[in-house]
Amino acid sequence: MSHTHLVAALPFDVRPGEVQANLQSALDGVRGAASSGARLLVLPEKWTTSFLPCYSSEVVAESELALASLHEEAESLDLCVIGSAPAASSDTGGGKPFNQVHYLGAGGLRRPYHKRILFSPTGEGRQVARGDALPITLETPVGRVCAVVCYDLRFPEVTREAFYQEADLLVVPAQWPLPRLGVFDLLARARACESQMWVLACNRAGVAGLDSKHLMEFPGSSSLIDPMGEVVTASADGELLVGQIDLDLSARVKKIVPCARDLKMAGLWPES
Repeated sequence: MSHTHLVAALPFDVRPGEVQANLQSALDGVRGAASSGARLLVLPEKWTTSFLPCYSSEVVAESELALASLHEEAESLDLCVIGSAPAASSDTGGGKPFNQVHYLGAGGLRRPYHKRILFSPTGEGRQVARGDALPITLETPVGRVCAVVCYDLRFPEVTREAFYQEADLLVVPAQWPLPRLGVFDLLARARACESQMWVLACNRAGVAGLDSKHLMEFPGSSSLIDPMGEVVTASADGELLVGQIDLDLSARVKKIVPCARDLKMAGLWPES
């Protein structure tokens, strides 16, 4: 069995409310990733709709149709696609959708996680409901993958689940603005190093905001980071990133510095 896999990310310009335009960009990314030989593609946070002041039932329904279309295309190409999109809330959400992670295509349509940490400076909680569970690691064609969303990256209380669940790869769909790009890159590298796993971060391009007075510029960058925290490959300006992960490298790093073993010996490993 091969322990090396090609993975991809497409940090495209997500148009607020323009579901069909966003779907076309995602479909182009799926086809480009598959033609490059990648088995997994990461899309930006809220790639179907971006952030909106509110999410009508019509917009959520259109987003669901876009997910179904992308799932069908990705499945036909034997590609797993990970991103997030608005999804119907439970009764406790006050009618607001969750910001829900989805795995499409190869492996089936799965929805393992609702974004837990909402970005309070822009009032994200006014638009979407908060998830109440921690992320889950799932099997994919490139190994065991855990996905968190954007602002979650700042909180090891959330991202550490990937380490405890022995994930091979942590993926981060994001809409993280350009002025704080250095923080995003630093945190992604820290998460890779501290958990001794690969990280693939996908941060959208373009300019957007909840209204015309509060527009934010986004870098359109992606990065693939190895288990020692080093950037292996990166892209900018919304370009498709394709890079290779080597799970044997992960195993070597964990053998040289056995963090999981030492954490267990110190009595700090969480009980199952």
